[in-house]
Amino acid sequence: KDSAGPKAQTCLKLAPVNLQGRALGLLPGDILLRLDGKPLEGPAAQLLKRVQAQTDREHLLDLRRDDTDWTVLSSSLALGRWKAVDIPEPATANHASIDRMRNWDVVVTEDGRYDAHPRTAPFLALLAPLYLIHMRLWTALAVWGALTLLGLAIGWVLGSTIQILVCLYVWRAAPTLFRADRSARGFRLWRVMAATSEADLHAQLGRIAPGLTFVLSTPDKDGSAATGQETPAA
Repeated sequence: KDSAGPKAQTCLKLAPVNLQGRALGLLPGDILLRLDGKPLEGPAAQLLKRVQAQTDREHLLDLRRDDTDWTVLSSSLALGRWKAVDIPEPATANHASIDRMRNWDVVVTEDGRYDAHPRTAPFLALLAPLYLIHMRLWTALAVWGALTLLGLAIGWVLGSTIQILVCLYVWRAAPTLFRADRSARGFRLWRVMAATSEADLHAQLGRIAPGLTFVLSTPDKDGSAATGQETPAA
């Protein structure tokens, strides 16, 4: 007989997670609710076959962990071993467009502060000293300063060449420099999240993790911290 309640939806759960999945911040038990905005539908065998076949382009994955939903972009769905599970409340369609989205690393500290950086290098990183100051990458900035002094000593031609090479390196390595610096400061990767802008990322974090505080937030009059500021990497 038909049940009076809503019909359960069959989704896919990760267990275990491979290296590619961990690189996206995924953990065992994360549930895939939607693929490219569409709720998963059909029997478990069909869903598993569909996921295994979708490896030709970038996809938007809607995921759930501990009753918290977020999205991430991935060019592969081979993120671990998927198994079918039922969720009591069917997911509705997500009409978000992936055209303007990019992934962001969200790192957190034990005391609830977070910082974020796009996984693709921002154009600001081509201006190496400005980017390094704005992102508070002091060790890399000291190296840039030493190379600048070296360039002044060996002449403007070689010095200019060094500056161009350094700026190109910082631009290409910007996400790696950020992760290494924040890891040394006690941050850990919390999520990789897809967002259209940094303002969108902050808004998402305000909804799914209101207890986190952005590192550059200024306390309000009541002592709480605002999380709507943008970092210069946007």
